[in-house]
Amino acid sequence: MIDTIKNPRSILHAMQPMGLGTGDVESLLSYFCRLAVSHSTSTLSLSRTVAQRFQHDVDRNFDWHERQLSGIRESALTWSSALSAMTSVSRLDRLTFLPWRNVISQNGLSMVSKGQFCPQCLAEDQAAGRSPYYRLAWESKAVSVCHIHGTRLTQHCPSCGKDNIRHAAAFVVPGWCTKCGEFLGCQTPSHLDTSGIEKLEHWKAEEIAKLLEAQQRLDAVPMRQDLLNAIQHIMDEMDGGRSSHFARRVGLSKSTVHHWLQSEGKPTLEMSMQVASQSGINLTALLCGDTNSWKAPSDGQQLTLKLLLPPAKRRALARVINWSDVEHQLQRFLQYPKPISVLEAARVLDVEARQLYLHANKTTRQLGKRWEAYRKRCGEANLERAMPIIESVGRELIMEGRAVTRREVEARVPPEVLSSVPRLFDVLRDVQGRIESERLGNS
Repeated sequence: MIDTIKNPRSILHAMQPMGLGTGDVESLLSYFCRLAVSHSTSTLSLSRTVAQRFQHDVDRNFDWHERQLSGIRESALTWSSALSAMTSVSRLDRLTFLPWRNVISQNGLSMVSKGQFCPQCLAEDQAAGRSPYYRLAWESKAVSVCHIHGTRLTQHCPSCGKDNIRHAAAFVVPGWCTKCGEFLGCQTPSHLDTSGIEKLEHWKAEEIAKLLEAQQRLDAVPMRQDLLNAIQHIMDEMDGGRSSHFARRVGLSKSTVHHWLQSEGKPTLEMSMQVASQSGINLTALLCGDTNSWKAPSDGQQLTLKLLLPPAKRRALARVINWSDVEHQLQRFLQYPKPISVLEAARVLDVEARQLYLHANKTTRQLGKRWEAYRKRCGEANLERAMPIIESVGRELIMEGRAVTRREVEARVPPEVLSSVPRLFDVLRDVQGRIESERLGNS
């Protein structure tokens, strides 16, 4: 008789995630780092152990922290499932944005690469006697402020001032700087950035927090068709089903909305936020396709919602260029004692070089020829000054049995001498050939 093991032992510590069921749920990346600390090992060593679980060879230069472990791509699914299998902790996909992968386009969730954090949240973690951890909300580029403290998230250590200090290292302890080792938390108001924070930033942070809180208790994975039905319903109620009016209302192109509704497209997270902000629906309800409690806002409410729509970019008026004046300026440039290039002339005149060749062809070509001749004279003069030094070094190298290569010459000749020599490779080859010919002739 074969006994079935009812509760197999886990390979890794069955460590519980932080903040489950709240908008401050821990990110899978943070969980991975804390797991490495609990095993007293490096993040690279742990990543190799996890990789063996799903039979994936890890390259020596593998950067686990750049794999968007907490996003919606395949890497998030692979790593969350592997860690669940090895820790016996189920549903670690809740530490990622994976529950929303059917309603957010594959490339529609921008993640922060260098890692941002709220110093005050970390300080409160420590004060409460719990391990400081990095929130899942902080991984999204859509979030720039803390939804609890209203302060701007930072990527810099308050002690050493460096960035990319949160998790890009072999040994990571969440909450401590990977460069100087100091604690990243800070409760002093004078060290917290609250300047220039816009209402839109607060709204985004709050909506993402509600989204992450809701994903912990989802009965079913949100589906694309439910989202599209909700968008269609909002469009019918607010704009009579006219996609062009709706697109203009939410600040998108008509073709984008058409791609969602008539093709296989899905909105990005940012686009769904624009729809939510301009229709008055909760972001979570929109992505879940739940419009039961939604009503189209009145005109007065709509004015308030308009504040959340980024101002439309106005197309700059076409500039009228007086080509007679441009020609006159180019003629002046031709009289300068020191020639200038066509690109420099175009920069001074604030005109594209291509346009100069089209509208002032003869004078522009004269400028170009004058500049080329000047560069040639400078190169010849520089070569004449540098040649005795190069030849002397070349003879020394050949006497030592070495080749006259760029590396050997650069080690013995000042860089200010070599940097001004045109076609240095050809010059060195000619020098070596000439010196060797002289030696053969003398012998």
